[in-house]
Amino acid sequence: MAGNSALVVTIFFYVFLMCSQAHGVTGFIPADRTVDWSHAGIPGGIPSANWPVCQTISPSGGADDSVTIQSAINNCAANTVVALTAGTFKIHRASVVCQGFSDDYSSGSYEAGLCINKAVALRGAGPDKTIIQYGDGANIISLGRTYVSATGLVMTSVTAGSTKGSTSITLSSTSGIRTGSYLVVTQTNPTDPADGNPLVSTNGYSGNCTYCGHDIPSKAMTQIDRVTSVVGNVVTLERPLYFDYTNSPQIYPIPMVENAGLESLRLQPTVSSGTGDVFKNVNLEACAHCWVQNVESDMCVDKSHVYLSDVYGSEISNNYLTDGYSHNSGETYSIFLEFRNSENLIQNNIIRKARHSTPMSGGSGNVFAYNYAVDPYMGEYPNSLPETQGHGAHPFMNLLEGNVYPNMEFDFAHGSSSHNTVFRNYVNLTSTNPNTGSSMTGAMVAFADGYYSNYENVVGNVLGEFGSSCSAITYEINADTAPSAAIYKLGYYDDGGGSCPNSALCAKVGQSIVRGGNWDCTTNSVVWSSNVPNGSLVSTYLNQQVLLDSLYLSARPSWFTASGAVWPPIDPSSSTKVNKIPAQICYENGPKIGGVFKPSSCYGGMPPPPPTGLSAVVH
Repeated sequence: MAGNSALVVTIFFYVFLMCSQAHGVTGFIPADRTVDWSHAGIPGGIPSANWPVCQTISPSGGADDSVTIQSAINNCAANTVVALTAGTFKIHRASVVCQGFSDDYSSGSYEAGLCINKAVALRGAGPDKTIIQYGDGANIISLGRTYVSATGLVMTSVTAGSTKGSTSITLSSTSGIRTGSYLVVTQTNPTDPADGNPLVSTNGYSGNCTYCGHDIPSKAMTQIDRVTSVVGNVVTLERPLYFDYTNSPQIYPIPMVENAGLESLRLQPTVSSGTGDVFKNVNLEACAHCWVQNVESDMCVDKSHVYLSDVYGSEISNNYLTDGYSHNSGETYSIFLEFRNSENLIQNNIIRKARHSTPMSGGSGNVFAYNYAVDPYMGEYPNSLPETQGHGAHPFMNLLEGNVYPNMEFDFAHGSSSHNTVFRNYVNLTSTNPNTGSSMTGAMVAFADGYYSNYENVVGNVLGEFGSSCSAITYEINADTAPSAAIYKLGYYDDGGGSCPNSALCAKVGQSIVRGGNWDCTTNSVVWSSNVPNGSLVSTYLNQQVLLDSLYLSARPSWFTASGAVWPPIDPSSSTKVNKIPAQICYENGPKIGGVFKPSSCYGGMPPPPPTGLSAVVH
């Protein structure tokens, strides 16, 4: 690196450290890199257990049950359940949309077999008992109101209060904004005050992502929030701002359906919806406090099993999402958060044979926790570990905790990411090549952090196989290093090995990461600042300390007790290091051995209350 570039990076990193110390810490990670994730999901939990059943429907035995089911959804009062008995239901669309609806936009939420656009839960008798078959193409079931396009959004300037932690913002006008409505907080893509370079980029190695930010690529950093009061031009928000929105901050309202749910059934598509990268088995759009729970989804019809866009404070939990009709680019993204999503809880899901298991293209403040990804693969590259968590501009302030993945990656395919936390996950470098039935041998990198993926936190993970031979031969490689199997790959430009376009920005990725307490199979040790391997930057490591069990749960959740799992399941400081999470136990005791997916026998109880006092001193 040239001398001037080295000087700039040195100054940048010094400023970064000073800013981090000035802001204090939250749970041992610098506070300017984290948010309070304990509120992710639905306040008080999924509410439908206390809702009355409005109508119970049995299969007709005929060719189409969609009119009966959709009519019940349309006619039932809010906060009630439409119950499906055991048996196989067959559904069809009227023309291109749900029965009784008109098209709401190309790829809109009404382009589906069934639509839940109100506070109603559609509940089966269990995924081992109630089956919905569907073969018309497009989405199977949609939850929410409509496809929210960039056309017609009303932007309003924020004139005060737009800094991180604020819950009170002043607007140039509050016309059309009311208590209980939902806003998107955003800004023109900012520069990084530490070095003056862009913090956000939508110009990924695949080209300029004109659809990023939901067709607003100049405002790719977004946070959805709920209005709790309006007094004059001052709006109070339900959640504190995640970031300093200081570059021409603005808000715009978005419509939301609240409390729509899908529960306890199996979706069984019989044909693909094509290769348009459009349709989903379960589609959530413009949905707040919505849920998909205890659902089995077989064979992704196109884009994803469960898709979220413009979704706030919702929960996707205890589901089994398996395989897809195509694993080529853009398809079978199992749980896909695209564009604007905040405060969602993606928890305790079994994800089998996805192209990517839990990718994000935008979104903020979401929690991905205790999900089990088994045998994902890419159709074009069936021998390469396929996972990606950050895949498009600009996911930030998201938490990934307790998951089991073959690999983890924040790439630069469609733009940047920043300020995400990877905590207590097991990255096992293991997936099966579908063509050979043998373990994959390509792209053997445990944690890959691409160009413009800055300020990420990687703490308390187990990286690489534990209890068997290690597939990674190198601890850390960077943008200028020949590709090899490694624990860390930092600052690379693209997966195809393209050269770095800016050496200072490639280096910044490895200089802005925070890590510590991670066990890896290459060194066979837990690495803190005191034992950093040669060639890795010591100043990016935390000092040795005791880690919290969780960054969003206050205590061991009851569904760990029911399954017999150990809490916390991933603990690099222990002798066992890795214990099976409940989703893995459920899969191995059921679908893996030819049994049914029966969440009632896998999990029990409700999550514990949110944690309090998540703070600690860095020693």
